[in-house]
Amino acid sequence: MDEDNPFQRPKDRPEDLPEDEQAVFLDDLTSLFDEDDDGSSLPSWDEASDDESEAEETWDSLTDVAPRWRDDAEGQHSSELPDPPSLSQAAESVSVFEDPEPTEAVEFPSVDRVDEVLSLDAPDSPAASEMVETMDSPLPAPPSPMGEVRHSAPNGNTMTAIVVGLLLGGVVLGAVALGEKVTLALLVIVLLIAAAEWFTTLRQAGYQPPTLVGFAAVVAMPLAAFWRGADGMMLVLVFALFGAGLWYVGGVGRDRLLSNLGVTLFGIAYIGVTGAFGALLLDMPDGSELVLSAVILTVAHDVGAFTVGRAAGRTPLSKASPNKTLEGLIGGTILTIAAALVFISVLEIGPFGAESGSRSDGVILGIVVAVVAPLADLVESAIKRDLGIKDMGTLLPGHGGMLDRIDALLFVLPATYFTALMLEVV
Repeated sequence: MDEDNPFQRPKDRPEDLPEDEQAVFLDDLTSLFDEDDDGSSLPSWDEASDDESEAEETWDSLTDVAPRWRDDAEGQHSSELPDPPSLSQAAESVSVFEDPEPTEAVEFPSVDRVDEVLSLDAPDSPAASEMVETMDSPLPAPPSPMGEVRHSAPNGNTMTAIVVGLLLGGVVLGAVALGEKVTLALLVIVLLIAAAEWFTTLRQAGYQPPTLVGFAAVVAMPLAAFWRGADGMMLVLVFALFGAGLWYVGGVGRDRLLSNLGVTLFGIAYIGVTGAFGALLLDMPDGSELVLSAVILTVAHDVGAFTVGRAAGRTPLSKASPNKTLEGLIGGTILTIAAALVFISVLEIGPFGAESGSRSDGVILGIVVAVVAPLADLVESAIKRDLGIKDMGTLLPGHGGMLDRIDALLFVLPATYFTALMLEVV
């Protein structure tokens, strides 16, 4: 080995070097990194001497793949340059004498995709531009929830509802014309259909009510009221309570006794007891006309509230029924009082009006119905909202179920009964 060779490894050099030789070694090593004063590039390497052929194989491999100085690169065509080393070779060929430069980031497809998603400022990223446009553009209007007042123009469903309403009105007028017993039979059928809708809805909601007890009580309630009055209604209610209790004591029903008994007795009272007041009215003088008066005022309120609310409704009335508006309530109230004045006081339908000695009695009944009818609508809307349904049934196109159609009438019937008693018109 040549002792003056600066590239000779330290272990091959003598351990004790004279001070002059150490200085020469340092000068040679420093000159490799210094440029000439005239701006020329770094000096080139000399060809390896014969003594260097004795170096280890690992050192030769490093020097073969190590980068060349610019002197060696001059005059060489790009096609004559050696192929770039592989990744493993490049890792082994790192030169200890090369001035390290910033490492360039390796581009992977996944990295590019992440940059597109995370960098919203990149103008060339289509994903980022689409996200920015989506954020800047106004959001589409969501569908109208249950808590919003909705208005729509009359359509085919409205016409269907009108036709069905007229048919129901014709059936009621025909029953009234045929007498109290026919009207009672129609009342029992209507209440039975409403009870069927009620208990079916409860079962769909997860309850297990004693349906047979409920049907029997709802049907027996108006019949007992017609023949035995209020005492007959109380008797049926007590037997319904005993029957529902035996339903669970006997093992027919097992789960959720308290909740199932509660919804059963509530349904009997809500449909059977209130509907039985129609039978109490039929048992009075001019009973059929009293029931007809209650029906006319209820229909007047529904029509007025629906028409005015659809045309000019803006202010929600209650969270229990967001589709009902304050303007609709006012319209229903006005039309109800007007119908009471015309049909009851002037045309003298029923014992109110001229026969009682004062036309104001009909107006009073109209005011009572105008207060009770919207309350009944709100109660049924709150029940349906709690059960998570829109209608109790689909029997009547444009109206929903039978219970949806008679919900206000169920409260108007007892209101008419007690108003007649207080005004002593019967």
